[in-house]
Amino acid sequence: MQNYVQARKNMLDCQLAPNGIVMPDILEVFNKVPRERFLPENRQGTAYLDEDLLLDEGCFCMEPVVHARMVQAATPDEEHSVLNIGDVTGYSSAILSDLVSTVVTLESTAGTLERARSIWDELDYCNIAVVKGTEKQGIKKHAPYDLIFINGAVAEIPDKLLEQLDSKGRLVAVVKKPGETVGRITVVEKDDNGKFSTGILFDASTPYASGFEPVPAFAF
Repeated sequence: MQNYVQARKNMLDCQLAPNGIVMPDILEVFNKVPRERFLPENRQGTAYLDEDLLLDEGCFCMEPVVHARMVQAATPDEEHSVLNIGDVTGYSSAILSDLVSTVVTLESTAGTLERARSIWDELDYCNIAVVKGTEKQGIKKHAPYDLIFINGAVAEIPDKLLEQLDSKGRLVAVVKKPGETVGRITVVEKDDNGKFSTGILFDASTPYASGFEPVPAFAF
């Protein structure tokens, strides 16, 4: 039987720490949350590989280093309200749960996170709310958010999501323009005057999050 506790420690020591993940609370939460529990049983043995884990029907779980870099770039705070988009396993919501006040997880297809709900309950993650919505539309009724986190790449960042950020709020995603094979971890921050600034951090060859793929160009 695989030793998942040791596998998590190896993930920290061999993947996260050597790649600039230095915030103690983020290292702690990645060491605590059992990533394997949120994967299908036949994929649990690959939970801590340093690559994106492709699951059924185009779903995936992000590579640990990219995921941790995005969380660190988000600078989560225990008072933050977060809109989490594209979490198809429940793992990302569990990671954020220990770092912020409230996680609003968008579920685009009813039932996707049914299994995750039982795992959250078992592990006592009680600040996660699943709300039905459409990825590019966000969930306006619970806005504004201190953080919007998109689990995967986007061809572009929708204005409707930026509108749901609070002052000093941040949106974190991998922006991968149409035709590109590698995207970039990008942070968009809203200031007190409602203006946005964009920071581009690390390259990431992350798949597109569902709903954020490039729109095919029309050709005659």
